[in-house]
Amino acid sequence: MRKNLVRFCFLATLIALLFNACVNEQSVKYTRYFTDGAQLYTNNCQNCHSSKGEGLAQLIPPLTDTVFLRKNRTQLACIVQYGLADSITIHNKIYHFKMPSNQNLAPIDLAKLLTFVTNSFGNQQGLYDIAEVENNLKNCR
Repeated sequence: MRKNLVRFCFLATLIALLFNACVNEQSVKYTRYFTDGAQLYTNNCQNCHSSKGEGLAQLIPPLTDTVFLRKNRTQLACIVQYGLADSITIHNKIYHFKMPSNQNLAPIDLAKLLTFVTNSFGNQQGLYDIAEVENNLKNCR
């Protein structure tokens, strides 16, 4: 009976350690992506979308519409990478201003940038991983 209890405790401890290691690794990755993404945002997006993501009047859309970001998550990498020529509706306002492309950004940079954007300005959508970016870029329209 005592051996079974010792085995159980050992296994429970091992499982807890492995779980914490995975959680911590994911947390570190998210923090790294978010922090690097903030710098990429400052260098590539802030001039138009502003430091608080509110955009510019009727010309440049804000990045504060969580529903839009979630609904169009698979298109976000494409929009950032290749720009946007179509009109876009954010918070029930139509924006016609053309967004330029950012083809100088590598997939890892897009992942970091999108992790920052989708978790800032009132958004909380978790990690936007490089594998997700690469997959989404394959399906750009």
